[in-house]
Amino acid sequence: MPLRPTPMDLTMHGMAQAHPSISQTIGVILHLEGTPPALGELRAHVASHLEHEPRLTHYLHGPGLKARWHRDPDPDLNHRVREQRLPSGDQHLETALTGLVAHPLPDTGPLWDIWLLTGYDPGRYVICLRAHHSTQDGMGLIGTVTTLFGTAPAPAMQPAPRAGVGTYLGTVRGMLSASATNNVWNDTALPLTGDRDISWAHVPTQRLRTAAAARGGDTNDGFLATLSGALRTWTSHSWSRGADRPLPAITMVNLRRAEEHDRPGNYCTFAPANLPCHEPTAEGRLDYVVAATRTAKDPARHKAMRSVMDLVPARAFQALATRLTTPDRATITTSHVAIHRPLRYREDLVTRLQPFNWLPRHQPASIVACSYNGTTSVCFVTDAALPGLRPLPRLFHDAIDELPQPQPGDDPQVDSRPDRPHRTGATLPAPSADCGSTAVIDFALIKDILVRQGDLPAEPITHTATQSQANVDSLAVAVLSMTLEDRLGVVITEHELAKAPTIADLVNLVAQRAADQTEPGSPSAVRDANEQSTEKTDR
Repeated sequence: MPLRPTPMDLTMHGMAQAHPSISQTIGVILHLEGTPPALGELRAHVASHLEHEPRLTHYLHGPGLKARWHRDPDPDLNHRVREQRLPSGDQHLETALTGLVAHPLPDTGPLWDIWLLTGYDPGRYVICLRAHHSTQDGMGLIGTVTTLFGTAPAPAMQPAPRAGVGTYLGTVRGMLSASATNNVWNDTALPLTGDRDISWAHVPTQRLRTAAAARGGDTNDGFLATLSGALRTWTSHSWSRGADRPLPAITMVNLRRAEEHDRPGNYCTFAPANLPCHEPTAEGRLDYVVAATRTAKDPARHKAMRSVMDLVPARAFQALATRLTTPDRATITTSHVAIHRPLRYREDLVTRLQPFNWLPRHQPASIVACSYNGTTSVCFVTDAALPGLRPLPRLFHDAIDELPQPQPGDDPQVDSRPDRPHRTGATLPAPSADCGSTAVIDFALIKDILVRQGDLPAEPITHTATQSQANVDSLAVAVLSMTLEDRLGVVITEHELAKAPTIADLVNLVAQRAADQTEPGSPSAVRDANEQSTEKTDR
């Protein structure tokens, strides 16, 4: 079936043509440890993936809403995969990264490029993937990164449940309310200029996740609550129009279906997610955010959002987006993505990811977060005309310190009900560096993985809950499979895990498989030994 542009694709493409001075470049910066590769080697690596990554071979061509997808099966990699050799020192890396954010993309053919940054440290290097927002949204960009540098295929997506009439009406109302007049950013004395500042903060993911999980939320909720705290401090000192009130904001929602995981373009929409900067306490901000985002996370609401996106004519969608970019209706744009599987180039592990985003016309700020390998990196792109926003990363760190700390004996990850059954399961040594320790595979461990690594709320995860009742979706199953293998050496496929009817059945499956794999001579142990031997030979 030929690719058809989505309304968001055409809207972004039309905006780029109408306002060519506003960059729509988005990207991901991968920090790696090891000896930098030769540029020709990196080009060959990218070339070997072109056939299986349509986002690198397609681009929109044509005027405005009449644009259509064109394919270039052999883009010029000499022009698109390039290198910068930097002087020694991290300060030179920071300068180069800031420069890349503003550097123009290739102006013909597929709108992307990759930069290899070397020289700032002999044992480290950076690979930066950049793309135009009309051809890749945030999740699409992460998909491209996973194709090029992933260690395992992305988990399959599950079909969303049916959405009722009320859900559809609520979706439309939410989209319209997001573009309502708010008069927060249209100060005639300090008009937004479109010049942008960019900065980053890097914080422990566990700090965000634990504080939010204690109140029924996830890492994204912790991020939004922390951002609200930082902006509350800023508005109280520098922007009185926004002080002591919720700041209007939207959050981007991924709407890709399973069969669209590798398609170019934008399969996302926006949902209202006002930031509770009026709440004086971190606890109050967390509670507000958790309640506000619950609707946007509902699979039925996702189904309705996607149907609306498919059915609304591109011209109407463009008109709605245009309303959002008028000064009296401007909002803060937020987004959060999480990558649970390790990334690498050759044998060099990606240790950290930095995202960066663009700033739409007449918008005050675009703030995107990416959680990977225990660190959440937050990119702040703000209008330079706003006073006092340069220290926003520091204010974000200060707001994290305000988050409630878990109290001893009050771990939200552990089911402490008095009727909780005694521990059952398998005890086995952990692999590799942790070979001197042991782990008990029981309900507490599986729940801990689902909550901490899978970003699931703790409360619904009980012994008798079905996977659906416990919010265990395909992504959570993939995270569980990966974590069991990485931390404990227990190999169970996602397909097998998904078959367990209840959480208790899931625990029993993992415990039994662990016992099988640790018993010498068992079929599972023999199979694992053969697989390990094959992997060593392949290397």
